[in-house]
Amino acid sequence: MNKVKPKKSLHFRLVRRLREWHRTLGVWAAFFLIFLSVTGIALNHTERLSLAHQPITNTLLLDHYGINSPSDVRFYQDNRMILTNNLIWLDQKLLVEISSRFVAMGKFQQLWLVATDQYLFLFNDTGDLVDKISVATGLPSAIVAISVEQSNVIIDTSKGYYQADDDFLTWQAIATLKEPSWLHQSNATDQQIMHAIELYRSQFLTWERIIIDAHSGRIFGLFGVVVMDIAAILLILLSLSGLYIWIRYANAKR
Repeated sequence: MNKVKPKKSLHFRLVRRLREWHRTLGVWAAFFLIFLSVTGIALNHTERLSLAHQPITNTLLLDHYGINSPSDVRFYQDNRMILTNNLIWLDQKLLVEISSRFVAMGKFQQLWLVATDQYLFLFNDTGDLVDKISVATGLPSAIVAISVEQSNVIIDTSKGYYQADDDFLTWQAIATLKEPSWLHQSNATDQQIMHAIELYRSQFLTWERIIIDAHSGRIFGLFGVVVMDIAAILLILLSLSGLYIWIRYANAKR
């Protein structure tokens, strides 16, 4: 006579089904856990890894973030000094972001000079700011040109020519018989221009921002955010199903 197999309880079938789903969810969740863990560790050590100070030069990433090229690119002093919109560079080092109308720049003795219509910036050979001279500290206003010679710095303003003393503390109105040799931009190759554009664009995107956006999914826009939300829901379901299975197992051992 055949024995009738006892009907499995609802809880037993539920736990078995949960175990199947738990394994499936675990496989998918593992990828997100590893990704979130790696990016999270990187963000916790962003200062040590200098992530906030490492600009991105990858063109695809820059285009993805919609970072446009500068509209104004100029070269001075044997192409060592570069203007890209409102950013001033010495070789590849960012010197200053100017807020007033740019005039010209060049080298005077051991100093690098950047002139705007309202300011005169002085930098040393390593690109460190030595002084910032303004109209409030005696600089004549409305500068339109600057001349740099071996021993003189002359500026052209709406009120005439002025010459600086050795320390740039006072400016004396002068009249010259010979027109000063004003600083002017130099020609650059296409490669130099492209490099300057890359320098400018890279300042607006760092590895820190990339990792933050990847961690949250925003690097892929709304789609990425939705994917990360789904991943979070999967992790919650995985935790709940694992907790339920553990409780059932603990109760069964009693």
